[in-house]
Amino acid sequence: MFGGIFASFSAATRQLGVGLATRAVFGGPQTQAIRNMSKLKTHKGAAKRWKALANGLYKRRQTGLRHLNRKLPSKIRRSKHAPVLCTKGQQRHLDRLLPY
Repeated sequence: MFGGIFASFSAATRQLGVGLATRAVFGGPQTQAIRNMSKLKTHKGAAKRWKALANGLYKRRQTGLRHLNRKLPSKIRRSKHAPVLCTKGQQRHLDRLLPY
């Protein structure tokens, strides 16, 4: 069943040499480089804090709502419930930290 495939592969090996035959059969050097590239890793701390929006920006919850809030005016406390968008400088860093 596989005799024809192996025979043609061994013939190519004899004609071209082992390195060139494997490259001709299994793809060129670009394919090898792509296959051996490491994966991009997501920064888990940033992923837990920031969420991507459809327009390319990121949003997060505002800090300062856990404890010691009695001294704050209620207007300030309520304003901290709104999400915060990233700035342009933060967006460049977040694009790198959150590739997916």
